[in-house]
Amino acid sequence: MLRRTSLTLALLLVAVLGGPAAAQGGGDIKIAGQSRATPQLKRDILAVITGYGQARHSCARVSALETAPLPKDYQPKSMMLRVTAAEHFYERWTVDLCGTKRPFLVAMWPSPKGGADYKVMEIPPGTEP
Repeated sequence: MLRRTSLTLALLLVAVLGGPAAAQGGGDIKIAGQSRATPQLKRDILAVITGYGQARHSCARVSALETAPLPKDYQPKSMMLRVTAAEHFYERWTVDLCGTKRPFLVAMWPSPKGGADYKVMEIPPGTEP
């Protein structure tokens, strides 16, 4: 439980303080798969993941992203990962961070201010959210 709380805090800090550009470290990011995220939303989420990667794994180089929408009725097993906002949806993003594929659960929903809000959590090895 403490580890998950630490991961959540790290992601929240990166989201609040701002993360480095998604392509930091040079090169283009290869993106594959389907996603409901707009190009701008993908950039925003990748910036958070990149900042998290630097803080948690000492790596801010993303070289590839694979996205996959989860079923409409999907609910994470952990309450900490769940989103209650109306019209939310989940996607599984697998990011190549410095040569290591790391899975993330990404939740997105329409923001009352316009655009979209999101929540990003790394999926710990050996677990299924």
